[in-house]
Amino acid sequence: MKKQAIIGSLLLLALTACGGGGTTDNADGPLPETDKVVIGVTGGAWEENIISAGIKGFEEETGIEVDVVAGTDAEWFSKLRASNGNNPAYDVLVLQPDTITRAAATGLLQPLTEENVPNLADLYPSVQEKLQYEGETYAAGFSMGQLGIAYRKDLVDKAPESWKDLQDPAYAGHVAVSSPSYAAGLQFFSGWVNAFGGEESDQASIDKAFEELGKLSSNVVAYPDNAGSIQTLLERGDAWLVPFWDGRTFALQEAGLDLGFVYPEEGPVAAVASWVVTKGAPNEANAYKLVDYLSSPDVQKAFSDLTYYGMTNQNVEYSDSIADKVQVGEEFYRELKWVDYETASPNVADWTNRWTQVMGGGQ
Repeated sequence: MKKQAIIGSLLLLALTACGGGGTTDNADGPLPETDKVVIGVTGGAWEENIISAGIKGFEEETGIEVDVVAGTDAEWFSKLRASNGNNPAYDVLVLQPDTITRAAATGLLQPLTEENVPNLADLYPSVQEKLQYEGETYAAGFSMGQLGIAYRKDLVDKAPESWKDLQDPAYAGHVAVSSPSYAAGLQFFSGWVNAFGGEESDQASIDKAFEELGKLSSNVVAYPDNAGSIQTLLERGDAWLVPFWDGRTFALQEAGLDLGFVYPEEGPVAAVASWVVTKGAPNEANAYKLVDYLSSPDVQKAFSDLTYYGMTNQNVEYSDSIADKVQVGEEFYRELKWVDYETASPNVADWTNRWTQVMGGGQ
């Protein structure tokens, strides 16, 4: 043990001298042994739920201290770029697909394999395919949010079935939609483009989508830019129908709000949260252990019980109250609409400006 510790210390010094803390510069050598790991997660209820579902258990089982830091994709990506793979502030992050692609493309993430994260073998293939860049897997899918339509059952005579139903005059003055500058708004716009037979990479499809948004604008009463605002609109009955995530809606149902939720017939839009390991992570060995632990069926089930989301591990056994509501499994996941982030990311600002003009200045 003493000899191993000395070798580990020498290796750590060598890596530090090279400006990196992980395996990038020494792929065949043992990883440095450390006693902690730093993870960046979404704040609020999400942070509380992941600590309860997985972080506490990981600390108890391994003895490894987990430093949980709340933040956002934009903040993390900025810090990763500043570190340039040299001892970043985080070992593990939960990221959205567009940030994963940007971070992988700029060499800021460590590839994940079944050797360093064995539970990757049990994650749904259709999800993991979306988390690859140039043939390497850079993330482990975790919670599978799906954007559909939440609606007030007590205020809507007929449940919507399609994204296009938001244009129904029966809902005039009672629809809320978010702009593309907010995650749910961008996912809705992607689903909206798809509903009219188009795709984001086709300019004619984008123009058609904005033309149809113009027909929807007279129905819109609010333009929420966060989940809390959407919840308030639904609770007060200010909005009857809102594009929203399934898990968030089901949680409000459990809290007593008389909501319905529909997966639109054109297909809901994926909103997956995934784990990544940063390049040069100071606690890289522990980072892989943590990502593997969080990818296990037991942890994923515990998180699903708290959030009402479907998950990515094929071996999760869902509670009856969730299994009866959530569309889970390869059959559904493979049919999900995914935002074309390669096209969308550089166009979000332009789309948001056009969206504001079409919606009469509302944001």
